[in-house]
Amino acid sequence: MKKWKIFVINLAESTERLDAFARQFASLDQEFEKVEAVPGGGLSEDEAGQYYHFEQSDYYKELNLGEIGCYLSHFKVWQMIIEQELDYAIVLEDDVLLNEHFLPTLDKLQTLDMPWDIIKLAEFPIKRKVVREISHDDASLVVYNKVPKGTYAQVISASGAKKLFSEKGQKQAYCIQRPIDIDIQYWWEKDLEVYGLKPYSVEIDNSHPSEIDEKALRQRAKKSFWRQVHSRFYFLFKNKKELKKRLQKLDSK
Repeated sequence: MKKWKIFVINLAESTERLDAFARQFASLDQEFEKVEAVPGGGLSEDEAGQYYHFEQSDYYKELNLGEIGCYLSHFKVWQMIIEQELDYAIVLEDDVLLNEHFLPTLDKLQTLDMPWDIIKLAEFPIKRKVVREISHDDASLVVYNKVPKGTYAQVISASGAKKLFSEKGQKQAYCIQRPIDIDIQYWWEKDLEVYGLKPYSVEIDNSHPSEIDEKALRQRAKKSFWRQVHSRFYFLFKNKKELKKRLQKLDSK
């Protein structure tokens, strides 16, 4: 039997969100552990500067404090997976809705016998093309042409946590390069095996505004046009090249 947990990332003051989430679990006979989110809005310039500096990053847009806090919150989860010696953890943000596939998904994760690092349990708002589908009972593990954005519902294995944590394990200056979900889209940099598990078992509750997606902050973000052009061409080239190699590797198994 694999050792696993469900972690829910929640800001200390967001008690209503946590209560709403707990009500969903009340009828599922499942337990979850709250991970207190890092409040990005509460970070000082000096504190944020320990982890991120726009001029030292390779992402075209300056991260807001909410995005930095979000990254550090997931960093805490990776560390917990490693320290608690879990085989994997279901990592949920507190604005998700669980559907009828959630409990069957918990059973399916126990029986997966192939290597994986991250499994997406939701896809929102943009649907990505599936380039490979691996049947698993009445579900499918899928490989995307481009990893979907968002970190609101995913499963992180022990190997995935170690790969993600390895470059962030030291509190070195400027260790955050991009928003966490964009970082995962560059999966080849950390040799991450990223899949989706369909049918999806989690949906997004759009009735709660996200601290990270505050439009005013995004509109005011500093941007570099030339860095944006370079990163887009680099990503298109590198993603296509590495995806081809990954599919060839899967075919050889």
